[in-house]
Amino acid sequence: MMRKKLTSILVATVLCASLTSTSLANPMSNVNVVVNGESINMLVPPIIQQGRTLVPIREVSQALGYTVSWNQNTGTVYLNNGNAVSNAGNPTKEKIIINGNPITSEIPPQIIKGRTMVPIRVISEATGAKVEWNQQHQRVTVSNKSNLAFPNSLTLSFESLGLDRVEQLQTIPSSWKRKENLRLGQINRTELVLELYEVETIGVSDIKGVFAYNNQKFVLNDLSAGTIDEVKNQNLDLQLDSGELRLVSAIGAEYESQILVFSPSNQDWHVMNIPGQVVNGSNEGLLVQFQGRGLSPQTVFLIRFQNSEFSISNITKAFTTFSNSQNIDIQKVTTQYQAVNGKSVITVSLIKDGRSESQTYIVDGNMLMLH
Repeated sequence: MMRKKLTSILVATVLCASLTSTSLANPMSNVNVVVNGESINMLVPPIIQQGRTLVPIREVSQALGYTVSWNQNTGTVYLNNGNAVSNAGNPTKEKIIINGNPITSEIPPQIIKGRTMVPIRVISEATGAKVEWNQQHQRVTVSNKSNLAFPNSLTLSFESLGLDRVEQLQTIPSSWKRKENLRLGQINRTELVLELYEVETIGVSDIKGVFAYNNQKFVLNDLSAGTIDEVKNQNLDLQLDSGELRLVSAIGAEYESQILVFSPSNQDWHVMNIPGQVVNGSNEGLLVQFQGRGLSPQTVFLIRFQNSEFSISNITKAFTTFSNSQNIDIQKVTTQYQAVNGKSVITVSLIKDGRSESQTYIVDGNMLMLH
């Protein structure tokens, strides 16, 4: 609590120092006061008096959730956001009472053009509000909303992620144009090579991949709707559930990939379609980065293999859902993966109240923990 008060005093001191004036009461008509994201329309603009910034107490305090009353006889202003009695007797010499507590102020409340003006330091110190001064935009920002948009931890929700059986191919059509090969690794000492073909369909170029295993040919469709150069390969070679499944490789372009899955017990092949590229993989799960496209924001996905099935969690959606549950107005949320000192770190960026904010998290099981 003491650190919070000291921080509020320091911020207010900087604010007052930034708004210097040559007069004892200099109106600042060009200053915009924003409280909890809302611009306050004030009939009397802030003023500088004795090096202190005074603001209309009623407009600012009500926006912070306080009621305001004025005792003409004692010259005392009362602020309350609970059940404390307003306008009660005041045995102290202080002229500002917040929730029944007298607040020390070097400058007493001033009545200017019918409005009670008090130092903004009083609001920041006594209500716990955060005060910021933007010199470039001549803006005072006051907020007493805690930063709930970035929780200390967040439990992720998962949806089932199905597998599609890889199609067998008898012969390769002569219209397919072979381009290049991608090595996928080995299965039972058999080298897997994916042959890439360019296929024209109604004027649109599509990339398909063909590989052989046990004297059979298999085809991966729709690897890319663009060029061969967009098709990349990441050799995962992950064993899941004591060898029940093997994730061989992730093949695809920037916005969509296919994970090739092999079942040793059945000797069959499946493919898992994912929105983006695998950026980190282990037996604990896969992290997939979608770079954002159109109205779809930049997003990190977490894929788990549990109870013999795959499931996926959209981390950007998790933060959006959490913010909505807390009635926090978020304009945009994005998530991005990066490796930091051997750890998988996810940066969560959001636009709230017209400002960009970000925090970093690490994955811990099915939870995100503040980094």
